[in-house]
Amino acid sequence: MRPKFGMCIVAHAPLQEQIKLSVLCERLGYDTLWFPDHLTFLDQAEGVDAWTVMAAVATHTRRIQLGTAVSDPHRLHPAIFAQRAATLDQLSRGRLIVGLGSGEAMNLDAFGFQWKDRKVGRVREFIEVFHGLMGGYAVDHQGAFFQLKGARLSVRPWKGRKIPVHLAALGPQMQRLAGQVADGWKPVVIPPSHYDDYFSGIRKSALEAGRNPNQIDRGVPFAFALFDGPDQPSQQQLAAAVRPYAGALVWEPAIQQMGMEWNPPEHLRGVGYHTVNPADPESLRLYEEYCRWLPDEMLSRFVVAGPASQIREQVRKYVNAGVTHFELTNASPDVISSIVWFACEVMPEFTGRPPTAFARAMNVLIQPLRKFGLMRRLLPRDLDIWKKVGL
Repeated sequence: MRPKFGMCIVAHAPLQEQIKLSVLCERLGYDTLWFPDHLTFLDQAEGVDAWTVMAAVATHTRRIQLGTAVSDPHRLHPAIFAQRAATLDQLSRGRLIVGLGSGEAMNLDAFGFQWKDRKVGRVREFIEVFHGLMGGYAVDHQGAFFQLKGARLSVRPWKGRKIPVHLAALGPQMQRLAGQVADGWKPVVIPPSHYDDYFSGIRKSALEAGRNPNQIDRGVPFAFALFDGPDQPSQQQLAAAVRPYAGALVWEPAIQQMGMEWNPPEHLRGVGYHTVNPADPESLRLYEEYCRWLPDEMLSRFVVAGPASQIREQVRKYVNAGVTHFELTNASPDVISSIVWFACEVMPEFTGRPPTAFARAMNVLIQPLRKFGLMRRLLPRDLDIWKKVGL
């Protein structure tokens, strides 16, 4: 599979700007858009409903795929989830990807969801019921978590297609499940040197289940900060660009599994993005301390910050390691210029597709337009997102 390139839509942007940024990404040639399915966040970002935002984006776009990053099996019954997914797939004309994980504290603990026991079993059963209901026939299911008797949904996905499910499979049990049933794999950030080894559990499970592991879309979060030009950034500038993404991208179990050196203070062991509860002041305080503690050298293994050549080379290393789907988080000082640059100068080398005409035009015009203060005057009115980033 030739790799795909998707953009993570940050929840910090106002809703209308999220829609406009999504339209911009489609016009630039990106393959997918990923929306966080959260009830709350660690900062001031609004916890808006990802499915509602994706529905709005679906009506403003025609080609780009839309996915959750990620949903969980605890907040909705699989029948409601399946109805919502099929409806959005109809609305988008077959462009939905379901990202699914076992859950995380910030979306569940404060709201009273019981989720920490038998998580993998619940994910497995949730997927089984979800796929059954997507088939359009009556489902009988008597499981440990869900019971259905003659249950049938009258709505189906676009043209009866199978909606792909990408699993956020981090631990051994979830990796085994991903190999057995997933259409795609959504890990945390894994350096290229360790990527194939980390995928080996999924590969083994897929082969044991009689599946071709090469047909599993293999993703990776790719956080980058482009610093290009004659004045290269200092180590302090690079660290400052990377630091806001520290806790979300550096995951202790992955570090341990990769055999990397890891010596946090004892009271910070087990602290991280997947365990923090924003409603608990002590949990939040420890998480913030953990993010400040993370060494710059460790962060540099998980976020690539520097000139264009360095970012392009990191993409190449990931492709050689087997990645087929990049989920981009843009930490660059100049957000818009960097996503235009990425669409024109990086993606074509790996996708085999030339840049879109819009991307080529913007890549040529963006610097002169900015230099003479004409950016906002000449851009289409529906791209007010440019105002938000100082153009």
